Amino acid sequence: MSPLRLSLNALLLGFTLALGLMLASCTSDMNRAIGQDLIEEGRYEEGLTKLQEAVNANPRDATLRIALTSGKARVVKTLLTKADSERSQRDFNSAAIDYSRVIAIEPSNGRARDALYLLEQMRNINDMLIKGQTSLRRGDLTGAEQQARQVLALDPRHEGAMELMRNVELMRTRNTVSNPQLKTRLEKPVTLEFRDANLKVIFEVLSQVAGLNFIFDKDMRADLKATIFVREVRIEDAIDLLLQQNQLHQKVVNDNTLLIYPDSPQKVKDYQELVMRTFYLTNTDANTALNMVKTMLKTRDVFIDERLNTLTMRDTPDAIRMAEKLFFSQDQSNPEVVLEVEVMEVARQRILDLGLQWPNTFGVINSDGTAVSVLNQLKGINSGRISISPSPQLKINAQDNDVNTLASPTIRVSNREQARIHIGQRVPIISATSVPSTQGPVITESITYLDVGLKLEVTPIVHLDNEVAIKIALEVSNATPLEPTRQGTIPVQVDTRNAQTTLRLHDGETQILAGLVRNDNSSTGNKIPGLGDIPGFGRLFGSNKDTVGKSELVLSITPRIVRNLPYQAPSDMEFDSGTETSMRMNSVNPDMAPVTVEINGRSAPLAAVPSAAPAAAAERP
Repeated sequence: MSPLRLSLNALLLGFTLALGLMLASCTSDMNRAIGQDLIEEGRYEEGLTKLQEAVNANPRDATLRIALTSGKARVVKTLLTKADSERSQRDFNSAAIDYSRVIAIEPSNGRARDALYLLEQMRNINDMLIKGQTSLRRGDLTGAEQQARQVLALDPRHEGAMELMRNVELMRTRNTVSNPQLKTRLEKPVTLEFRDANLKVIFEVLSQVAGLNFIFDKDMRADLKATIFVREVRIEDAIDLLLQQNQLHQKVVNDNTLLIYPDSPQKVKDYQELVMRTFYLTNTDANTALNMVKTMLKTRDVFIDERLNTLTMRDTPDAIRMAEKLFFSQDQSNPEVVLEVEVMEVARQRILDLGLQWPNTFGVINSDGTAVSVLNQLKGINSGRISISPSPQLKINAQDNDVNTLASPTIRVSNREQARIHIGQRVPIISATSVPSTQGPVITESITYLDVGLKLEVTPIVHLDNEVAIKIALEVSNATPLEPTRQGTIPVQVDTRNAQTTLRLHDGETQILAGLVRNDNSSTGNKIPGLGDIPGFGRLFGSNKDTVGKSELVLSITPRIVRNLPYQAPSDMEFDSGTETSMRMNSVNPDMAPVTVEINGRSAPLAAVPSAAPAAAAERP
C-alpha cells in the first residue's frame, strides 16, 4: 500500500474518531438538558436516568457529574420533605412509597431507612399502648413507662402515650411516701375559721378532726397565734399553711403522730431525717454534677469520685429525689452525627499557540562555525556566515487540559466538637537567620512545615428537631517554588482560596456550596514590530500564545444524625421544689382543683382542694 493511501486512511480514521467524540458530546449535553427538564416536571427517576446516561457517555466531564450530584440531592430533598409531611398527616402508605423512592435513588440514605423502620413500628403503636396500660393496671410502672416512651419516640405528639405517661407519674407520686408513714388520710377536707387564735388550740381542733397526735417542741413559744379562714381544703394543706405562717416545721414520728418544732438551723439539724445516695454518672462529668447540686439544691455534704465518675450526697429525701430527677434529665449521651463530605475541584486550561515564529537574533560566525572575535574576521561576509536564532517555525498547537480532584471523606463527630480533614502535603519552609560575629556573619537555617492542599474544618450542632447547624471552614491551597535568593534559600509562593459559612440542614439533607471560581487569562506574543500588529495578518509575522484557565471548587455536605437526645416527659423537666427556705417536692393529686384562701387578710393559692368530698367543719371555740 502506498504511503499516500496510508496517510489518507489515517486522516479518515482521525476524522471519524473526532466526529464520534463530537456526537457523543452532543448526546451527553442533550441527555443533561432532557434530564433536568424531567426533574422540573416531577418525573424524578426518568430525569436522573437521563443524567446518568450522560455521565456514562462522558465520564470525564465534571460538569455532568456535578449536574447528576446536584440533581440527586434536589430530588432526595424534595421526596424526603414530601414523605415527612405525609407522615405528620398520618398518611403512612404514601410516606412509605416516597421513602422507598428515596432509597432507590440513594441506597445509603439513612434518614429514609430509619423513617421506613419507624413507619413499620408505628403500625404497632396500638399494641404498645395496650401492653403499657396492662402493665399500669398490674402496678408495673417501669414497664408501662417503657411502652409509653417507645410510642413517644415514634410519635412525640401521640395523645394516648402522653396520657399513659401522666398516669405513670401520677401513680409514682401516690406511691412515694416517707418513712414512717401516716395512716390517717390527710386528703380529708376541712373548714377552719379562726381569728387571732392560739396556735395550739387550732392544732387541737385538727387533732380531733383528723385523729392525729401533735407533739410540740419544748422551745416552741406558747403565745403563738394565727388567723386562718379556709373552706373545704385538705388537712395536709391546712397544716402546711399554719406551719409556714409561723415559721415551723413538722416531722412524722409514727403512723398518727406529728412533731412540731421551730424553723431554726439547730432544730432542723436535730429533727430532720437525712438520706445518703450515690449516683453513678454515665455521660455527665462528676465535677459538673457537683456544681449543679451545690447551685440548685444547696447541698453541702457531697463527694465525687473522678475515677468512678460517681457523686455521693447526704441530704433530705426530697433533695435526693430532686437530684435524681436532675441527673435523669442531664445525664444524657452527647448527640453524634456522621458528615458525608464530597469536595470536587474542576480545573480547565485552554492553550492556543498559533502563528509564525520568526528569528529575532542575527549573528556572524566564521567559516568554521566559531564566533567572530575581531573585526578582521568580518571580511567576506556571505549568507553562509550569518546565524539566526531561533529557527523559523510554524506553530499550530491547541491544548485542552482538564483536571478533576475528588475527595469523599466520611467522618463521625460529637455535638459541638470540631473535626478537621487535611488532604495534601506538608511543604518545608526554610528560613535563614544571620548573626554577626568577629569572623563574619553566621547563618543558621531552620525548617518549618506548612500544610497545603485541601483543609476542611467542621463543627456540628445537633438540635432536638433533628436539624444540624454546621460551621464550615474550607481552604484549598497550593505551593509554588520561586527563584532562589542569593543565599540559596528557595522561597515558596502559596496560593489560597478559602470560604467560611454556617448553615442549618435537616437530617439527611444535602447542601452544595459552589462559586469559588478562579480565572487565569494570559497572552504571550512574539512578532515582528509593526508587521505583527496588522489586523488579520498579524499571525503571519509572529506567533501568539493565548492561555485561558478556570478552576471551580464545589463542596457537598450531608449530615446524618446517629444519636440525638431522647424524649423527656414534662414531669422530668419540670417539678415543684418548695420555697427558698423550705425545699421539698410537692405531690400532685389529680382529684384536686386550685383554690385561693385568706391568711391574715391576704390571698394565697393552695396547691389543691377536693372537687367533691364531705366536709368536716370545725367550729371556733
